[in-house]
Amino acid sequence: MNRPRALAPVAFGAVALALVGWFLRPLFHGPAMFLWTAPLVWVPPVVVLLLGALVAFRGRRRITVENIVSPRSSGPLIGFAVAALVLFFLLGIANGPLSARALYKDTRYEQISDLPSGANVRLLPKEVAEQISSSGFNSPTEFLSNFSIVRTSRGLRWTALRTPDGVIRTFTKKSQGIVTLDAGQTARTLRQVDAEFKVAPGLRLTDNLRWQLLKRHFFIELGEEVAIETRNGPRIVVPYTEYKGLLLRRPRLGGVFVVSPDGRIEDLEPQEARRRPEIVGSARLFPESLARRIQDAYSYKRGIWNRLFVHEEQTQITDTEANRQPYLIDFGERGARWVTVAEPFGRAFAANAVFLTDTLTGATQVYRVPRGKSLSGNRRALDTVRSVSIPGVVFADRTAQGAGGGRFRVVEPRPVFVRGRLVYLVSIIPESANSVSKTVIVDAEQNKVTEIFDNDSDPNAEAKTLEYLRTGPAPVEPTPADQNGSGNGSTPAAPGGAGGGGVSDRLEQLIRSQREILRETEALQRELERDAAP
Repeated sequence: MNRPRALAPVAFGAVALALVGWFLRPLFHGPAMFLWTAPLVWVPPVVVLLLGALVAFRGRRRITVENIVSPRSSGPLIGFAVAALVLFFLLGIANGPLSARALYKDTRYEQISDLPSGANVRLLPKEVAEQISSSGFNSPTEFLSNFSIVRTSRGLRWTALRTPDGVIRTFTKKSQGIVTLDAGQTARTLRQVDAEFKVAPGLRLTDNLRWQLLKRHFFIELGEEVAIETRNGPRIVVPYTEYKGLLLRRPRLGGVFVVSPDGRIEDLEPQEARRRPEIVGSARLFPESLARRIQDAYSYKRGIWNRLFVHEEQTQITDTEANRQPYLIDFGERGARWVTVAEPFGRAFAANAVFLTDTLTGATQVYRVPRGKSLSGNRRALDTVRSVSIPGVVFADRTAQGAGGGRFRVVEPRPVFVRGRLVYLVSIIPESANSVSKTVIVDAEQNKVTEIFDNDSDPNAEAKTLEYLRTGPAPVEPTPADQNGSGNGSTPAAPGGAGGGGVSDRLEQLIRSQREILRETEALQRELERDAAP
């Protein structure tokens, strides 16, 4: 008669605990996502434990403490518990390769035979963008966060969010808007856009953007929080990843959140987002992190055994600094791509594959370097720049001694395709990262520096760099300044250093340029003939 009364407080407490847990569910997102994304790791061990309980307590009508500690029950329980623990660790090791292999099989990689041309890439590295923006941001109560590269109608831009500074302000104040910075200029062009965001990254408690998004959609992985400009004012877009599959779960684009300053949050499916011009134009629908996972999964092309032990035709993606690949490259009307250069597995520094992932659909193209063709990888490109003697530049990671010259670093070997050739756009920056001193072009096939643009002394260096990326190398007539070794602007690199290039080098570049033009002309002629055919 008293059992219902005794159970009432327990039931009430369970309901109250469930309600509190539901309200605070963003706090438990990490453990919940492990259970959601890696069922292969924990489901089989749980099954083993349940089987152990069935074996230990078979024939028992009731389970009591005495039954559990009795030798008849404790022996099987301990054995199955040890087996479940061992299985948990083994599956934890195997889950990564198995999931990556499943992602590879679930992805269609389109093989391409030629590299595309006509790309627009940022001239301002992320590290420098962060430094010069923060040093020019005149606010004692805010700091800049969430730097992201965004495509706009005026070219590539760096954007960042204005976040309240200090513990008290993060609880009591809102984000006051965004800033933008021209990524096609190495000089600071900072512009502030005022708009008070009620929810944003960096705020506390329920005003935090992550908190609000996870309460709307829990079993997802949030992508980068990116500030963009629209005709209706600034917005924050956050793409997210969902998972499909049973024991082996694979990531896919789930949708995108669009956050307005007034706190309104739109949850758009991929098809809906592709109909929104402001999202399409920003090139930030497909998450950068998901593009990298798809590109990494290509190393499992020949299976797990090959990936772990044999390594035939295996690619590996290496990074040269904190700003990891892929890089956002804009191909104009053909759309933007997340571009990554991969090397062969092992100690080789060559490039053996280039990945291009569409920023809207996630469709991935792969250019495999033909056998017999040699292209330098991204790490080798940095070494090539360091090997060149540049007046006034002493690299921070070199042991060279000498007076007159600062301490510099080489950063961000961005892959660019000039007339179908892979080149790297590399920035030389001071250790303080407060400017871009020089922009260097490294030809991947020749493995040498072909152009050096002096951003610290030539006001037209950016325009010359962009022109080079559009049209390729052009023959340069020697000038008296070049002959004296004191020229500014674009400086062709000779085999022995960064001075004026030799006649043979210019002739080789001119012949190569003419061949490219001839191939393009023949291709256009064939298209005209096909169009004219009945």
